[in-house]
Amino acid sequence: MALKMKMESIRLAGLLFCLTPVAAAVAQTAGPVEVVAASQDTGANADTYRVVVTGARSEMRLKDTPQRIEVVTRKEIEQTPHHDLADLLDKTANVDIKQYPGMNAAVSVRGYTPSSPMVGESWQTLFLQDGIPAIKDNIGLIPSQGAARVEVLRGPSSALYGAQAMSGVINVIPVRRTGDLQGGVGVSVGNFKHRSVQADIGGALTPWLNLDYFGSWQKQGDYKSGDGTRWNNSAATQYSHGLRLGFELAPGWTLDARADVARGDDVGNPGAWSEYDGKPTVKDVKRDLYSAKLKGVMGQHALSAAVYSGKETNTTYKAPPSGQRPLDFDAKITWQGAQLKDEWTWADGYKLVYGVDYDQTKAGSVSYLFGPATVYNPDSKLQTTAIYAQQHMAFNNDQTNVYVGGRYDRFKLSTLPTALLPNNTPQSRTFNQFSPSAGIKHYFTPMVAVHASAGKGFMAPSAWKLAGDYSTFSNYRGNPNLKPESSRSADIGVTLEQPDWNVDLTFYDTRVKDKIVSYKYQEAGKGYTSWINADQARMRGLELTAGWDINPNLKLGLGYTHSLRAESESKGVWKDLEYVPKHSARLTLDGNWDKLHTRVGARYTGKATKSAFFADWSSTTKQYPGYTLWDASVAYRFLPNHTLSFSVDNLFDKYYESVPGYAMPGREFKLGYRWDFK
Repeated sequence: MALKMKMESIRLAGLLFCLTPVAAAVAQTAGPVEVVAASQDTGANADTYRVVVTGARSEMRLKDTPQRIEVVTRKEIEQTPHHDLADLLDKTANVDIKQYPGMNAAVSVRGYTPSSPMVGESWQTLFLQDGIPAIKDNIGLIPSQGAARVEVLRGPSSALYGAQAMSGVINVIPVRRTGDLQGGVGVSVGNFKHRSVQADIGGALTPWLNLDYFGSWQKQGDYKSGDGTRWNNSAATQYSHGLRLGFELAPGWTLDARADVARGDDVGNPGAWSEYDGKPTVKDVKRDLYSAKLKGVMGQHALSAAVYSGKETNTTYKAPPSGQRPLDFDAKITWQGAQLKDEWTWADGYKLVYGVDYDQTKAGSVSYLFGPATVYNPDSKLQTTAIYAQQHMAFNNDQTNVYVGGRYDRFKLSTLPTALLPNNTPQSRTFNQFSPSAGIKHYFTPMVAVHASAGKGFMAPSAWKLAGDYSTFSNYRGNPNLKPESSRSADIGVTLEQPDWNVDLTFYDTRVKDKIVSYKYQEAGKGYTSWINADQARMRGLELTAGWDINPNLKLGLGYTHSLRAESESKGVWKDLEYVPKHSARLTLDGNWDKLHTRVGARYTGKATKSAFFADWSSTTKQYPGYTLWDASVAYRFLPNHTLSFSVDNLFDKYYESVPGYAMPGREFKLGYRWDFK
């Protein structure tokens, strides 16, 4: 124990070294350094893809980042036919998708199994909205309409973001318009009784007040799959609203207040799971996120403070033919938090980013699957307090960029009083976690660069696995000695860049240990289920991204991932991780002329190991074949403020299932019209 505490002290000292007086002394000798305020305009015309913020929690040129970050631009978001954020990422980024019909999907990167955890459990990929935790359960509730860009950071990011950033971070950067007022209204219709309305407005109202508003409403009827089968109970109604009010408090100081709400009403759930008890289901889902962020510049420091509060609910009903809607499942998650950050440019080419994060999440759920209300686990709460620091250094006229940093998290996990578990005794446990990281990118020539990064990630155990003591269908007892699942990952790659083309090839290797698994035991003649750290996993692969500006009007994009190894070990037996394809690829061809914009895209998802339990009521796990899907879109601006568009998703009407037993929609087409004003 003493050795463990000593090691924690050494690690913490290493983190605090970044904040030692040595840095201050160098800053004093370097003289004053001008701090450039963060770019305020992230509107439709902003050149945002050249600067990213996710990899450093600070603005940094994309070409200088050692980590691998893909950027989905606003133009790609507008031109790519997609249902939700997961579908958009599947078509534009190197990620793995596990997608169901009805606003339900999971996303992961670099060989981790894309999984939808139980309510209140941690994800392996962290989703953010402008650096703030965006969701805790359903990524289908993150709208893409008001996004300026989406940044996809591949690799462990716990050194900056803590738990849930084990495989990577996906950060949706919202539009922020501060110039002349602009906006528009759009409508669309399509097959499967699709119709939608979208509207937005943004810009300055006064010299000190600006805003952005994005709203959308969409209604969809039952769809047909590629084999012509109509899937009843697959209709849905969705809408979202996002409002930002920006206040220019003083030169260099801004305050943004945001409110984002999203709803899904009567979202049908066709497929295997809906027939679990012989009855189809529909659900109502909600997400509310409110935040305020203060940013400003003071000498060599770019300061920011943020507070946020969010809530998600998922209420599922059985939907028998009689039209009655008895409850099937009800879940609620709430979260609140605050962030403090300083970007200290203490010398030319040297920036220290450090700060404090606090987050509190509460979760609970009730099941009505077998009639009376029951719970699978007690309500829970997770409180996290963390400090982090990351030092960035640029040498050799910016030819060499280096970062080193770490984060120290202190967790408190608690089970809470739960009405349906009167005999449960609420408990709490605390533990600490340190996560280091480092990276380098060096240009040998203006054309050739090498990059490498390494880091540690982790995923906190659920409160009821750590501190639970309750009975539902069985008796459960938490293990207070559980450790977080942790990973060590490294990558190395080479980048070739020219003004009209670029290629990057990266090799990654990840090892996961202390995976949490359940086990059963007897005590005093009574059976219990508990959890231990037992399993491990390893993932290894190659990632290729490339772009070619064929001419000023045509651009070709390519992404490819080859999974060399993605497997987990349990009791000495290694098995392939599920939903991780051996090969995946995407290809896009974008055309942009004065009045005409076109896009053709293709994505290939290779064969992967999947469980067929809900498809054929067996426990069979086997490899399923891959599939290729195409999409296309065209938009024509026939007057200065008027645009007609036409898009087709699943162009060749392919029958496919991302999850066995859940047929996805066949060919979908939409005809749209938009009026803009500036």
